[in-house]
Amino acid sequence: MNQDNLLPENCSLLFSKKKIKKSIKKMAKQLNTDYVNQGIVYLTIMNGGMIFASDLAKKLNLDMEMDYVQVSRYGLETHGGQLIWKHQCETNLEGKHVILVDDIFDEGYTLQAVDEWCRKKGAKSVKSAVLVSKIHERGYADLRPDYSAIEVEDLYIFGYGMDYQEKLRHLNDIYYLKTS
Repeated sequence: MNQDNLLPENCSLLFSKKKIKKSIKKMAKQLNTDYVNQGIVYLTIMNGGMIFASDLAKKLNLDMEMDYVQVSRYGLETHGGQLIWKHQCETNLEGKHVILVDDIFDEGYTLQAVDEWCRKKGAKSVKSAVLVSKIHERGYADLRPDYSAIEVEDLYIFGYGMDYQEKLRHLNDIYYLKTS
């Protein structure tokens, strides 16, 4: 399926579907090793994490419950704003290992908030797995994702779960906006 007609004019391909799939496979192998014989709660951060979380989950050979939370910082903007909770998971986290799954780690506000929420709910441990981790000096505390499939410089990226003005999450590849 050709999705080129959907792309904004000022963007370029950053990572192909093939590169993304290879990176997810490598992460899944590590998670399968790290969580062998452990039950987990696989907690997707929506909306962005849904495509990555789905593809990653299909490669995991783990005893896991699946649920989601929905939090947002971007909306129609290209930079983060106030954190808005739209849905909290209903799975009991008490005494359980939680893997938070999200599309991107930028400054860490969303991941930090969900991590803290899981700990307040009694999670035994909380680890994060993100598709893309941005490389820059901005950040929230010293938080970094525990598992990251791809690292990228500080660009505005979209596709494969990440949105451009609340659209284009469904693209098979990851693109970036060129700065003028």
